[in-house]
Amino acid sequence: MHFEVLLVAAVLLGALWPLATRLRSAGPRPTGTLALALGTAAAAAALWAAFGYRASLAAVAERDVTQRPIAIEHDGYVSSSRCASCHPREYATWHASYHRTMTQVATPESVAFPVDGVELSFSGHAYRFEVRGNEIWARISGPAEKEEDVGRVDERQIVLSTGSHHFQAYWFATGKTRKLGLFPLAYQIAEQRWIPMDALGLTPPGVHQAAPEGKGRWNRVCLRCHSTGPQPRLSTLDVMDTRVGEFGIACDACHGPGEQHVRLNRDPWRRYRLHLTDEEDPSAVQPERLAHRRSSQVCGQCHSVHSFHSRQDQREWADSGPPYRPGDELTETRRIVHRNDDPYLPQSSSVQETRFWPDGMPRVNGREYNSLLENPCFERGEMSCLSCHSMHPGAGDPRPLREWADDQLAPGMRGNRACTQCHADFEDAALRVAHTHHEAESSGSDCMNCHMPYTAYGLQKATRSHQIEHPTLQTSLATGRPNACNACHLDRTLAWAGEHLEAWYGTPAPALTDEQRRIAASVIWILSGDAGQRVLMAWHMGWDAAREASGSGWMPPYLAQLLTDPYAAVRSVAYRSLRSFEGFEDFAYDFTAPRAKRLKASQRAIERWSRSASRRDLPTRQTVLFTRRGGLQLQDFGRLVRQRDDRPLMLVE
Repeated sequence: MHFEVLLVAAVLLGALWPLATRLRSAGPRPTGTLALALGTAAAAAALWAAFGYRASLAAVAERDVTQRPIAIEHDGYVSSSRCASCHPREYATWHASYHRTMTQVATPESVAFPVDGVELSFSGHAYRFEVRGNEIWARISGPAEKEEDVGRVDERQIVLSTGSHHFQAYWFATGKTRKLGLFPLAYQIAEQRWIPMDALGLTPPGVHQAAPEGKGRWNRVCLRCHSTGPQPRLSTLDVMDTRVGEFGIACDACHGPGEQHVRLNRDPWRRYRLHLTDEEDPSAVQPERLAHRRSSQVCGQCHSVHSFHSRQDQREWADSGPPYRPGDELTETRRIVHRNDDPYLPQSSSVQETRFWPDGMPRVNGREYNSLLENPCFERGEMSCLSCHSMHPGAGDPRPLREWADDQLAPGMRGNRACTQCHADFEDAALRVAHTHHEAESSGSDCMNCHMPYTAYGLQKATRSHQIEHPTLQTSLATGRPNACNACHLDRTLAWAGEHLEAWYGTPAPALTDEQRRIAASVIWILSGDAGQRVLMAWHMGWDAAREASGSGWMPPYLAQLLTDPYAAVRSVAYRSLRSFEGFEDFAYDFTAPRAKRLKASQRAIERWSRSASRRDLPTRQTVLFTRRGGLQLQDFGRLVRQRDDRPLMLVE
């Protein structure tokens, strides 16, 4: 029997023994009470043992699952439930995080949508969800390729879900070992609606993220960063015996496989000695105690663009999973890709564009470690991921767990404290204003708005760059990446930004075309830019700081133009920004509708804007293609639309 079970029983028995002795000396009548007291000790020990027995039964049941990857303890990885008794606060905060729900077994309780009876139609197929016990099934019907298939209804069990913050995607059993297929629709949680998977990333028209079921995408790719202790175990394209230590990002992902830690700390004397002294426990990695490079690599194992050092490494990973463990040197077991310079990635221009701007800065969300590596604060200082982020809120953190879980930032790290904790001089408002040339409390004096602007894209929103930079026009001209000045002052030209950067910081103003001198940079990007530039500008037109700096009455026609964009994600983001304008809160539009309906919606948006109160807030500058009388300069507007960069571009995490 477990040592601590015996210890608990002994302690209880020792505590009850004086009572038992007194009752026994009182005569024969309290015999029943004596039995009850002694039974209590035995029952407590039995209950304690039952918890371990129940966990064992659960492990056996999981091994019996055949239609999906399984989560079992292996190679030192243990369940996070083993951590709860000794680390209850850490367990509770992790349980409230979105890391935990990166992947879950799909049940009626874990999915974001009300399951039973939901009916959907997409791409010629009809789907109906049903609950069967604790399982979720989809009945699928659609056009038959063969005469004998007419009226045939297929059934697939939805076995895993990914995500629970903004969107949730679903994986179904293929009937071929543990290989999974991706359901073609995702659930948009805030909007409570279904959208095509293709609309989550920036996906070219006609390209489908939900590839045919034979791909086994979760088994090959997604488990890398959406599970703990992943082992693909890929024999062939159809034979996949995939297993993980735990679904989602759990304790062992950051602290290392916990089997030894659990085993050693079954000894209560060891535990209490460590609690009562400053002695560290070498059986578990504490990322905050590692040097800043190794600490950041714990995050970088997932939050990076990476590949393998050799084909042999790739084959070993496909069988037994990543060899990296927290605290190791990450670069010894994988190659961190800084630019399109990796021999084991397909060599084509599209590979570069799916992850990076031309100068190597990541342009997709979730790859922050690649950005961190380029920061002088990291290279020459002690900056790490944990400089701003907190994997567990401190005991004195007053914020609700839901607030902390959104980006898992430490208190104060949404504001200038993130920078002034090192650059203390700028805590002084006067010095900050002298540096920023903006009022102290304005968005222009928010350090991150200038040095970490929103130039990355992911999951239908813009996200901050994690590569700290100074705004320059040279970078925008060379890479196409919007600079901080023109991404906030949407009504201003590149020439205007160049003049101020030269006057304030001595940055030489580059040569510009006539168009770049007279038309606002945001207008050029949103009408003639590539899909990545268009989606970023659509998001910025919904950003309060930019609307306050730029005036907003002129923006709806530009967002209306994007309602017909070829890219579903661009249309969706533009629609969300449009609805934030007065008079558009109830504007009806479906970004997945056929093109003819989208064109009509765009026209309706223009007509509504022409009658709206927001139209009175028009700028007098012609940089946004309005005449002084308030009319849109259709010639320039149409010319820029015709120049739109329609090269296929895919931006996916």
